[in-house]
Amino acid sequence: MKRAFFLILGIVVSVACFAWSLRGTDPATLKAGFLNANYWSLPIMLALLYGFYWLKTLRWQWLLAPVAPLTMKQLFPPMLIGFAANNLLPAHLGEFVRVFVVRQKYGVPASTVLSTVILERIFDVLAILALFGVGLAFTDDLPDNYRNGALLLGASAGAIVAAVVIYLVWTEPFIRLVTWSLSLFPLLPASLTTGLVEMLRKGGDGLIALKSGKAVLLIVVTSLLQWLLNGLIAYFALRAFHVDVTLATGLIVTGVTAFGVTIPSTPGYFGVIQMCFQVSMNAQQLKSDPSLVLGSSVYYHMSMYIPVTMLGLYFLHQSGLSLKDMRKAAEKPADGPGQTDDGDAEPQPPEYPGNPYQSPRTV
Repeated sequence: MKRAFFLILGIVVSVACFAWSLRGTDPATLKAGFLNANYWSLPIMLALLYGFYWLKTLRWQWLLAPVAPLTMKQLFPPMLIGFAANNLLPAHLGEFVRVFVVRQKYGVPASTVLSTVILERIFDVLAILALFGVGLAFTDDLPDNYRNGALLLGASAGAIVAAVVIYLVWTEPFIRLVTWSLSLFPLLPASLTTGLVEMLRKGGDGLIALKSGKAVLLIVVTSLLQWLLNGLIAYFALRAFHVDVTLATGLIVTGVTAFGVTIPSTPGYFGVIQMCFQVSMNAQQLKSDPSLVLGSSVYYHMSMYIPVTMLGLYFLHQSGLSLKDMRKAAEKPADGPGQTDDGDAEPQPPEYPGNPYQSPRTV
């Protein structure tokens, strides 16, 4: 019943967003936009897309390195499988699929992998807000409510960073504080509070990378670079439909879209991305044709959705897993350590040099 509710909610939200994005558009102009678009931009956009996921994988490798020294070759397929799952499964469950794949193939505890995924999201938020701020700085006549919203997001991101720093430096006091805070809500299920505390304890291993100043710098730089590439993809998509914009507009579109896709919607964020493009252009009070903006949003969307989904499914097949496994991973993201989603013993990790899970320090 709960799954059906969220599925219906996602469909309703996507339809409503797409209907909103159609405001002021003209079918004939939209058709002409697709006929006259500059599709020579597609190879550039695909190259940027590859760079985006290559940087994401490199950052993930650095986050995992202290506890699981996996290679780019080992991590790139799970990364694409997870994002393909986001395109095919409801409720943005692709990250749990990514955790499942790494645990199944390399024996890394799920809590450790999940902690690095959470860190990724934190750095993503910070990078997106930073580049969004750069875009705002080079945009004139932006309404005050948009600037105020950006400041609120920035303050929220700062609070998240502060919490992570406290967790990293004072892990045990932080866990005790969380435990005490949860005790103030007696109606919370005991399994939920126990599971959260346990995840914080074991997930501390995934934060080891942040104890290196060099690693933090590299992670910050790759976070900024990957979202700069995403902004360039949005820029080229708009320019392909002859919408006169600057790179600053691409960064703003990326920021709005990145936060927009967090709302409940259909897998693949259909309708939501189209609305975000229109909202971004309206916010900047640019006199661009809504039909061409809609066309560029579809071009941007499909240039990422199709290759990521196809590559993710290919890697899923190559890994020996199936769509059924992917759905099960999404449905049971919180299985305990030492157990697979089928309740069997967790597979033994492979023999790769320096594997901490093959030593007495096994988590």
